[in-house]
Amino acid sequence: MDLVTLGETLVCLTGQETGRIETVRTFRKSIGGAESNTAIGLARLGLASSWISAVSNDGFGEEILKLLRGEGVDVDGVARRPEPTGLMVKERRAPGDVRVHYYRQGSAASCLEPDDIVAERITAARRLHVTGVTLALGAAPRQAVERAVEIAAAAGMSISFDPNLRLKLWSVDEAIDACRAVFPYVTDLLCNEQEAMLLARTDTLDAAVETLMGHGFPTIVIKRGELGAIGYRDGDVVHQQAWPVQAVDSVGAGDAFNAGYLYGQLTDLSFKRSIEVGNWAASHVVAHLGDYEGFPTAADYRIWVDQDVEVTR
Repeated sequence: MDLVTLGETLVCLTGQETGRIETVRTFRKSIGGAESNTAIGLARLGLASSWISAVSNDGFGEEILKLLRGEGVDVDGVARRPEPTGLMVKERRAPGDVRVHYYRQGSAASCLEPDDIVAERITAARRLHVTGVTLALGAAPRQAVERAVEIAAAAGMSISFDPNLRLKLWSVDEAIDACRAVFPYVTDLLCNEQEAMLLARTDTLDAAVETLMGHGFPTIVIKRGELGAIGYRDGDVVHQQAWPVQAVDSVGAGDAFNAGYLYGQLTDLSFKRSIEVGNWAASHVVAHLGDYEGFPTAADYRIWVDQDVEVTR
């Protein structure tokens, strides 16, 4: 197994008309979750990924498991529970303006517990990837994440962490305290500019990076959307431009970047090239509606690397 991750996957309803949610009459059903998105992204690129969670016994839970299995993600570590599946609704106010509403309190995944984390499932992988979303779901899911990172660190595994701050789920102070609890275990911090400044309690990116470096992260990558990404490792600073694209839905872009970057690290690409692959993967996702639907495949990657022109007809 190349990567293991854990977290909540939601049923996602996306408005098919542009406008305020109360005026939209048609919604498209899909699924979405930061960690499962990243697992799907790696699986599509040809690596082995595993997702740990608690999933409802309802029909939506069945849909989540079937879809992830179909994408090649290992879900043998998923527990089944009677609580309902959480819901995410995407409101497309205007082109490029997508707002997200969560209905996840009391969901099956919010009941994820430390006992759901089996050490052998963690250590069977080469890397662990976790996010702040799971930390925000409650005390038990937070303890589950803490158990996972402790197991991985004891086994000498690389651990990537995306704060993925969702301030609709908790306060800034709560987020900072919970994220800092896992900082000592993290080898790769993957966050955006706003998250970096919030976590460091500063108002400039340079000051934020300096503060975060003080936590001892071997690697920090700052995701900057259309401005690309900046990586910091071993005293080196790497700047990578974004890939030009007409963005349709930015939700899932950070997860796609994570998948591309982690693919690079797992296949022994350079730090700079890994960030470039992350930007490339993110450019595919934002060009499509949905959290994971636009994720590129191994075939797409080969075409890109070989600089071939794809034959489409």
